[in-house]
Amino acid sequence: MARPAVAETQSNRLVYVWPHLVTVELLAAVLLLVSMILISMIIQAPLEGHANADHTPNPSKAPWYFLNLQELLLHMHPALAGVLVPAIALGLIAIIPYFDRDPRDVGKWFGTPKALAITWFMTWYTTVWLFALVIFDELVGVKPTMNNLERATGIGLFTWPSMVNVVAPMILMNGPIILVVWLLKRFYKPDNARDWVLALFTGFFVSYIVLTIVGTFMRGQGMHLMWPWDPRMIRVE
Repeated sequence: MARPAVAETQSNRLVYVWPHLVTVELLAAVLLLVSMILISMIIQAPLEGHANADHTPNPSKAPWYFLNLQELLLHMHPALAGVLVPAIALGLIAIIPYFDRDPRDVGKWFGTPKALAITWFMTWYTTVWLFALVIFDELVGVKPTMNNLERATGIGLFTWPSMVNVVAPMILMNGPIILVVWLLKRFYKPDNARDWVLALFTGFFVSYIVLTIVGTFMRGQGMHLMWPWDPRMIRVE
């Protein structure tokens, strides 16, 4: 008599694709469609004119999902911003399942006692550091051109342009990471690999969001840093 009771309990716990999941997805799709229709009726967003190769928009921005990479291009060498940094970040994300192999509390947003505190700390830490670095580069950053020595020798490792576009960005990127690892060890004392993964992934996610916001709302004509309400943010035809 115990087996049918167990089977019935397991059956009651099952959630099927139809109608449970499909119904929820259909309702979500309908609500999203209605919301988009209402937004398009309320907010005017007219299309611009036909593209003209002789008249480049100022500023000329990438799609919103690439604005974070475009923002990086303003601060470092293109190979660093467009290839190495994204490749390393995506590679680190890909090895998370091999680094965190503990099956306990899988699927939970905050599966450890210190997870929420670490997430909040990393969110504020990353946000403050990124805005500080962006403002620092805008105020005192130098973007020199390749000098005659580098053109003649083809070796630019220790020349001024490479120092500004490669060495300095690497120091400014890795310095805050080393500092936050020390701060986490000092004040939060992560207990396991999941705490470390959560901390570093939060830093990556917040960096993506902050750089996208800066590239979208704070880059005006000539890709100069401006407040969103600055009149120069509006491109004059």
